[in-house]
Amino acid sequence: MTTIIGIASICALTFAPIASGQERARLRNLDQRDLQLEMTRLATEHPTLVTVIPVGESRGKRRIEALRVAGGELSVGRPALLIVANIDGPLVWTSALALDHVRELTSRYSTDARVKALLDTTTLYVIPRVDADAAEARFATPLYEETASGPGIDDDRDGRQGEDPPSDVDDDGKIAWMRVPDPLGEWMVDPLDARVSIKADRAKGQRGAFKLVREGRDGDKDGTASEDRPFDTVLNRNFPQGWIEHGANSGRFATDEPGARALCDFVLLHKDITLVLTYGALDNVVDKPKTEGKTPRLSTNPAEGIPEGDALVLAELGKRFTAVGRAVKGDGKDAGTFQAWAQAQRGLWTVNVNPWSMPLDEAAPKKDGDSTTTPKKDGESNTPAKKEGDTAPTLEKEGDTAAPRKKGDDKETPSDDSKRLRWIDAKDESARFIAWKKFAHPELGEVEIGGFAPYATVEPPDADRAEIASKNTEAVLQLAESLPRARLVDVTATDLGAGLWQIEGALANDSMLPYASALAVRTEGVRPVRVALALPNGATLLAGNKQELVRDLPGSGGRKEFRWIVRGAAPSALTVSIDSDGMGAASVIPEVK
Repeated sequence: MTTIIGIASICALTFAPIASGQERARLRNLDQRDLQLEMTRLATEHPTLVTVIPVGESRGKRRIEALRVAGGELSVGRPALLIVANIDGPLVWTSALALDHVRELTSRYSTDARVKALLDTTTLYVIPRVDADAAEARFATPLYEETASGPGIDDDRDGRQGEDPPSDVDDDGKIAWMRVPDPLGEWMVDPLDARVSIKADRAKGQRGAFKLVREGRDGDKDGTASEDRPFDTVLNRNFPQGWIEHGANSGRFATDEPGARALCDFVLLHKDITLVLTYGALDNVVDKPKTEGKTPRLSTNPAEGIPEGDALVLAELGKRFTAVGRAVKGDGKDAGTFQAWAQAQRGLWTVNVNPWSMPLDEAAPKKDGDSTTTPKKDGESNTPAKKEGDTAPTLEKEGDTAAPRKKGDDKETPSDDSKRLRWIDAKDESARFIAWKKFAHPELGEVEIGGFAPYATVEPPDADRAEIASKNTEAVLQLAESLPRARLVDVTATDLGAGLWQIEGALANDSMLPYASALAVRTEGVRPVRVALALPNGATLLAGNKQELVRDLPGSGGRKEFRWIVRGAAPSALTVSIDSDGMGAASVIPEVK
């Protein structure tokens, strides 16, 4: 990495103790080396079930790999589920979550009939880490929540690149936030909680008092700190679908990032993939997917809405997932994301899960004539104890926004950050917030440094991870069981006399998912199921087609019937067969009625 990140090392930041050493070993954050060791260990312990396969390489030359989990015969056309984790750089913990699914399913393979039946008929591909470069920031000193990994640009257009990166100005081992006093600043202290910074609303008579920027130096002496980072491209904004040209985080062109290009190539190569489960910031599980207008278009951006039929299916998948698994509301902006590309251009069913975010529903503390939001503990006041250097008093000067509380102020709606701090206070997770303290900045003068610690809002408590992993393993099982599976049913032969035989049959799909989404049919991103009748030499087909292509087959009992009339061949010499990329393959000899 660069000077933003410092020398790579295992980061000791821990928010809370976990229940046991075994859970720590299973669900701890994994750096690149430990991730690869863990993947190799799983493949070594279960050689008949797990195989490590290459995906590609990051810009920083870190390997991106997948685990293929499959039992039984790897027959052509068996459906596959792809699990993608840590596609957003800060969500490092989801790599261990994805690997835990593999560990749990393989350990149950020999004792759990349900798991064995699934893995013998279904392939799982698990890519536990895509943004390998940004993820390494989690293990560096100073600690910085890195979101980008691609090449940088001259953000402030001063002819130099990366000269003002975020940095650890106060030397506490973490790159946090700075409140820089400025009468033209947009930010103010939240009247409900002085620890929180909110944007001033001029319509309410509020005035900004400071700028809120990442902790860092002002190397070019332009009065602004941390405005020119060495990295700018966010990997999960670098995919073709909805890619934003000249976007600040989009990259020079779609799939400019080697990791993005490698993931696209992997999905295009593995045509057996039918459904993609992603662990990231996007969500289409908790929130119902947006639908497009009644008039269908030849192509669509999922951010603008998807076909109604697809939305109904995804809503049902989301309902089933949340019934047993753990998901929370996430970011709905999917322009340039892998999820949008897989859904709209590759035509795959996509389930986007944000497995954890800091809860916003913690009950407000009881107030005994005091309006502060900090929960009261035994023997403590609701008002946080003021420490030397704390920020609350420094910005509350004449003309500043944090004016004295007035009657009725308690009725103000708490900001999301206020709600997060309620949870931090209630759960005794104080390490997640760095108290604001005055600091004599070398270039900017007196500032305040503090705010949410790096990764504090995106990583669950260690004690919660085992429960999330256990629940979501069951949800993964349900998703895999819902994959479309084609089978031939009621294949019969009826003697019509004079050497003529009528052959009938049907292609059925008893699984929940349709074979192809409406987007897949529209873009022709999924190869149709081929139904064929094989005839011996000398036989003649009088009615029907030797081959039929089925582009869509509804789920939950969907059925497509076929009929042929053949002359000059006994039924025992005929074969009806189906083949597909990801719905199975089979062949049947007609049964004489």
